[in-house]
Amino acid sequence: MGQPRLNLKGVTTLLVDSDLFTRGLVANILRGFGMDSPTVGETGRMAQHHLEHHYADLVIMEGGLPDMPAADLIKWIRKQEKSPFRFVPIIVMSGYTQLRLISAARDAGANLVVKKPVSPAALFDRITWVARTARPFIETSDYIGPDRRFKNIPPPDGKMKRDSDETEAEVVSGNGIETQQSLNSAA
Repeated sequence: MGQPRLNLKGVTTLLVDSDLFTRGLVANILRGFGMDSPTVGETGRMAQHHLEHHYADLVIMEGGLPDMPAADLIKWIRKQEKSPFRFVPIIVMSGYTQLRLISAARDAGANLVVKKPVSPAALFDRITWVARTARPFIETSDYIGPDRRFKNIPPPDGKMKRDSDETEAEVVSGNGIETQQSLNSAA
């Protein structure tokens, strides 16, 4: 018996990317997954304004926003103590895979970083993984966001690449994978 299907109908998404072509492409991919039309924008300030007035179940943003580093926007989202959107899953898309940029997004509180250009299959895998994999929310003096440790969690594509990796069945039975609170209505 395979994984249950993921129903993304009704999932609200904020998509932030400065490139018009990429915004359109990713928005069409999301609609193809059954999501309602995402709210799209091109700057971090627009994203902040939107989140101050509207809720989003998922934020997908580019790694290099024109008006602020993506890490600053992620930190701002995570520091909104009295707002439910501080727990929103955040996927960062970046054409630059330098370790410092990936680390900055991860250390700011992003759930995942994916390389641009992203295929529909890869984006769906990442959204599914974020929705189905419960990660505790950590708050310390210098970090707010999902637990950055991935031990005992299968990779997003389900393919084990190291001899030391556990099989998905071992991880699921030992970890009790649950749907993340923000997207639990989607599962």
